[in-house]
This record gives sequence, C-alpha cells and structure tokens, in this order.
Amino acid sequence: MRIVTQLLTGLVFLVVGALIVIHFMPGSATLARQIGVPDGIIRLVARATPTAKAPEGGMNRRGGREQTVVIKAAEEGKINDSLRAIGDGDAIRSVGVTPLVAGQIAELMVKPSQRVKAGDVIARLDDEVETVALEQAKVSLKAAESKLNRNEDLKRIISQAEYQDAQTAVESARLAVSSAEIALARRTVKAPIDGIAGIVSVNTGDYVTVSTPLVTIDDRSRLLVDFWVPERFTGVVKEGQQVNARPIARPGKAFPGTIEAIDNRIDPASRTLHVRAAIENQGDELRAGQSFEVVVNLPGDNWPSVSPLAIQWDSGGSYVWRVAADNKVERVAAAIIQRNQDDVLVDGEIKPGDRIVIEGLQQLRAGAKVAIFGEGGNDKVADAARAVAP
Repeated sequence: MRIVTQLLTGLVFLVVGALIVIHFMPGSATLARQIGVPDGIIRLVARATPTAKAPEGGMNRRGGREQTVVIKAAEEGKINDSLRAIGDGDAIRSVGVTPLVAGQIAELMVKPSQRVKAGDVIARLDDEVETVALEQAKVSLKAAESKLNRNEDLKRIISQAEYQDAQTAVESARLAVSSAEIALARRTVKAPIDGIAGIVSVNTGDYVTVSTPLVTIDDRSRLLVDFWVPERFTGVVKEGQQVNARPIARPGKAFPGTIEAIDNRIDPASRTLHVRAAIENQGDELRAGQSFEVVVNLPGDNWPSVSPLAIQWDSGGSYVWRVAADNKVERVAAAIIQRNQDDVLVDGEIKPGDRIVIEGLQQLRAGAKVAIFGEGGNDKVADAARAVAP
C-alpha cells in the first residue's frame, strides 16, 4: 500500500511538471501532441503562439520602418562680438580753483554742492592796500592830465620836450591806474567755468597763497571714461563708436555714450591702447572718480544658425543631421562658434533654409530615408528604440 501511494504521488508531480513545461516552454505544445496529450489539456495550459506582424509605414534601405523626425530650417546669425573693459570716470571739465595772489580770505561766497556759473564770485581777499593804491593812481592820473591841459595852453611858450614829458606822464598815470585795477580785481576769486562746487577746503580768515586750493568745480553734465583695451583691438575701435558704461557700484544701470578719443600709440609696458569715451549724465546720477564696465559692441561675422537640439557629438566632434531633397539624411560637421539662448552659431557647410533634424535623432544613419513630421500624414515622432526589424 505504501508503494502505491508513493507511485501515485510521483505520477502527480510528473503530470504537474509536464503541464508547467507546456505552459512556459515555447514549442513544447507540439511535442505534447506528438506523445498523445489531449488537445483540450494543451489548449487549457499552453500560451498562445505570438504571430509576427510587419510594422506599418514605409521601409528604409535596411528594411526597417522609416523613422519620423522633426526638422527646423537653418538660419543665419551674427556673432555677438563685444569688448569689455574697466575704466575710470572724470568730469568733462574740472578746475581746482586757486587765488591769483596771496592774502587773507575776507569772505567766502560758495558752499559745497552749489551750482555756479563762470564769473560768479567764490571768495574775496583783504583788499585795503590795493584799494588805496588804486585811488592814489587815479589822483596821479588826474594831476598829470591837469598839467597836460595847462601845457596845451602854454604850447607857444614852452619847449616841445616839456610838452612831450607832460604827455608821457599822463600815459604812465593811466597805466598805473590799470595796474592798480588789476591788482584790486585779483583780490576777488571767480569761478572759471560752469559747474558744481565740491567741498570748500578753506575758511574765512585763512591766509592763502597762489598754490592753496580753495574748491574744485566739476562740469559733470557729461563724464569722460578712460579705459584701456588690448592691442589686438587696434583698428577695430573707432571714434564715434557707441558704448555702454555700467557703474560697478550700481549693477543693472547702463549709460550710453560714444568713443571720443583714441591714443596715438600702444603702451609698451602693458601692450594696451588708451581709449576715452564720453557718456551723458542726465539727472546728475554720476560722479567723477566712479569706476565703470565699458562694453563696446563690435561688428561680428555671420555664421549658420541651428537649434541647440540639433547638435550631436561623437569622437570626431560636433555635427548635425541634414535632410536632403530626397528625404535622406546626411551628417554635416558643425563646429560650435557661439551658444546663444535660442540658437547655436556653427561653422559648417550649412546654408540658410537647410532642413536640420532636431527630434528623432536616435539611430539615424547616413543615407537613411526618413519621414518628416507634419508631411504626408506623419503626426508622431518615431522612437528609434521601438523600431522593429522584420
């Protein structure tokens, strides 16, 4: 009895194992029919045999389905070539005012940040001595003129030499008056230019000389920005060229201007060229002494422009796929010149209007025929990874 039980148990395991094999092993159903297993059991256990179906769509030269790709026409773009340099600003005119003579300051007529015009009085020096000297010169002139008038009446009885001496005395007295007037006028310090006064460095009662600075007056209606460029830009930067000056301390602000002067020689020590630009200072926002980043936009060369999605790489460098007139793709070397936000400038045998592949790039091969998205009812980009070979 025990042996019968073991035999039945083994038979059950054998049948179950055979059914598992029929279910999971491809082709085992055919073998089962050959050994007499009923079809009803085989159909119950075995899986359906998959049937191959050719994919829809055209075929490429390798026998596979044509890959659908998205294209974008190549364009032409200009390289953004610009020069950037750091420069220092200065007022268009700046004068440090000093007196023409020495003396004690009797009166100050200017305050810091005051706007002045040329000829406005800034300060007066003590002028008592010069005032007296002018009055004395006028008295001497009056006396000389009176003597000359008398000699006019006595012309017939005085010598010619005496008459000429009287004329010379009048001329000398007039010159003395002019000299005294100049000396007195120099006791008044006036603004030489229109502008804005800086901090006054003296006080009333101070004794000043011809080398004592009283105040600096800046005409900052425009600012001059001096900057230095590498010698390779010699001949590229020109007078009248537009610039943008951006204050280092105020990011985001830019002031337009033009190149006003270019030095006539290269500095042999730094191998740089001195350039000066003038910028407008509307609203009086800028000050002399500020530092600026000067940007000069230079004329750039034209290059083919393609979408960033079109760029591919391999060991030979960057390249793109171009679709020819017969819808066959060809590989075109495209060295990157400049990357922009929306396009890439490249160096390659590409013309504006060339159809450049930007999507569906997987497994493209030179000479393969492709279907263009949106043409002939193609409304879906093929995934090359799903392409099925027959």
